[in-house]
Amino acid sequence: MSEEILAQEEKRLKEEVLRLAAELDNYKKAVARERELWRERALDEAVLHFLPVYEALERALNTEQDPAQLREGLRAVYHLFTEILSRLGCQPIPALGADFDPLYHEAVLAEASDQPKHKILAELERGWTRQGRVLRPAKVKVSLGPQGGEAR
Repeated sequence: MSEEILAQEEKRLKEEVLRLAAELDNYKKAVARERELWRERALDEAVLHFLPVYEALERALNTEQDPAQLREGLRAVYHLFTEILSRLGCQPIPALGADFDPLYHEAVLAEASDQPKHKILAELERGWTRQGRVLRPAKVKVSLGPQGGEAR
């Protein structure tokens, strides 16, 4: 092959590599834009779920009610909120009285008690799962057992 043909082939291959690199870069940018669009749509959908809760609270705050009616209204809002979380696949993590499980619980306090070692004595902050995945572990107080850690 002549040097001219080799030079032309080298030039063609370089141009092809540059074109493919540009196509790959454009593809990456398009995927990133699409991913951001899906994220925004998911957030919009979540907000739409919670707007009824916001509106119910707003109505409650803008009316004069006796404490019993206000408490009943708050109870209704709480149930609405619970229903929305459930529809979104969220479930609270059982804690109080359960055995400590580091996959679902975060021990922030521990104390000696008449309960067996590793029993959860108090839930300080509720933990949540969504579709079986831990969103936030429950923050708990755990028993060290009688005499601060000796097995019962």
